[in-house]
Amino acid sequence: MWVLKFHGETYYVNHVNCSVPWSTKETPDNPHTKGSIKVKDCLLQIDEDNSAYISPITVFDKARIRNAKKGITRIITKNGSQLRELLKTNSIKHGPIKSIGGACSTTFYITDIYDSKNVTYLSLMITGLRVLMPNEGYYRMYDDPKYQKTSDIDLDAEVDEDY
Repeated sequence: MWVLKFHGETYYVNHVNCSVPWSTKETPDNPHTKGSIKVKDCLLQIDEDNSAYISPITVFDKARIRNAKKGITRIITKNGSQLRELLKTNSIKHGPIKSIGGACSTTFYITDIYDSKNVTYLSLMITGLRVLMPNEGYYRMYDDPKYQKTSDIDLDAEVDEDY
């Protein structure tokens, strides 16, 4: 087994694939190991076969990791009107609501909820709401402007009653 140490956590894996430059650090006085390989500015992913993949970290990865540490949860729903109504009260702190096109002309509404406790409340109130996982395409599309069908939805905009 290989031993990987990342940010104070130790992982034991069967195989390591590294696609970033690394350097060595010799520790001849250490009774357990005589050296180590050091990798900086990278992302560690471990798959179901216990293989580790070390790749360059992107800006999106850094933001996702920072948000996860803060307890920010990204949600998705097809019911944008319900989501807008519940978030209008400003009692739930959230990021911008963005509409992103899906297959067959479906529109999904995605936002970040800043307190994970509010996700349970929203999931009881909005049918079809679910938490997005970081490995899903829609999770990444939220951060990428080229996938958004419209700009951020203005929750304070007045509705035109004449149509």
